[in-house]
This record gives sequence, structure tokens and C-alpha cells, in this order.
Amino acid sequence: MWDHGVKVFDGFANETFKMHAMLFCTINDFSVYGNLSGYSVKGHKACPICEEDTVSQQLKHGRKTIYLRHLRFLRSHHPYRRLKKTFNGHQETSSPPTPLTGVGAYEKLNNIDHTFSKLKKKVICDKLLEEKNNLL
Repeated sequence: MWDHGVKVFDGFANETFKMHAMLFCTINDFSVYGNLSGYSVKGHKACPICEEDTVSQQLKHGRKTIYLRHLRFLRSHHPYRRLKKTFNGHQETSSPPTPLTGVGAYEKLNNIDHTFSKLKKKVICDKLLEEKNNLL
């Protein structure tokens, strides 16, 4: 909707205009985050904050991947950092990963193909929009 816009009727002004929109913010669970953003939320490097610094472990009997060391995001003297038995048997002493700068984010995203949906869905949506525009 951002690139092409959609014709919308304003009942108050009694006129049609082209509206451009984008999704700015959502509140959802991790799997929906993956669907909306296109980010892979499965596998050993699934944390969108840690990325390559993600520490994960495969459970022996459940074939499930778990993610560790998120206590490093707490302040350095937080009491949870010292709890061994409650978490993974180790105290957390490291600091969180350094956030990307604007230049770092640009370099990472510069060569990404901007296809946001599957081809079948896109073709169907394009046809529906075309039919809707023909009706207006």
C-alpha cells in the first residue's frame, strides 16, 4: 500500500483520494513477528537482537531449540545475573551485544530483495485490487 496506494472514498468530503499506508508498530508474539517482518524466527540464530551472537541449545528429548544468555541485557549488578540454579547453572558476566549503528543497519539491508509476500498471494492481491479499482 505504500508504493502504489489504494483509492479510498472520504464520506465527509464526498471525494475519492489515493491513500498510502504502512504498518508502523504491532504488538504480537514471536511467530507473528516472523510472519510480519519476514525475519526467520526459527533455528539457532533466531533472536532479532542478538543475531550472530545468539546462544542457543537443542534440547535432547524435545528437538526444541532454546535461547540462552538473555540475562546479559539486565543491568550489571542485577540479582538475577548471580542465580545459577534457576537458569543454566552459570552466572552471567558478559554485556549485551552492541546495537547496530545507522550505517551498520544500512550495510546489512542494502542488498536485500524487497519481496514481501509469496507470489501466489501477491497475484491474488493484485487481481483483487484491480477488480476493486475497476468498480470505483
